[in-house]
Amino acid sequence: MFLEKILLNTKRKVSKIFSVFKKQESQLSDRFENLTSIPGIGTKNCNNFYEAGYMTPESIISASDEELLTIPGVGISFVKKLRKTLGGV
Repeated sequence: MFLEKILLNTKRKVSKIFSVFKKQESQLSDRFENLTSIPGIGTKNCNNFYEAGYMTPESIISASDEELLTIPGVGISFVKKLRKTLGGV
């Protein structure tokens, strides 16, 4: 009986932990899907944009070339490709 209570309590705690991870995974998935809609941004460098404060495609598109070049992993070739693909926005 005592052991069953311990196991049940442990199961509840583990379940809560997994629900937190699932929520975080969902948020990351949404973040990646949102930013990877821009040509040249893959899942690898998506986090760099997010951490630099660019959380939407619109914020990246409206950023200046100089601002984009401060993001780790972003070079002039990315900026040129972005502007060419989007018609020089």
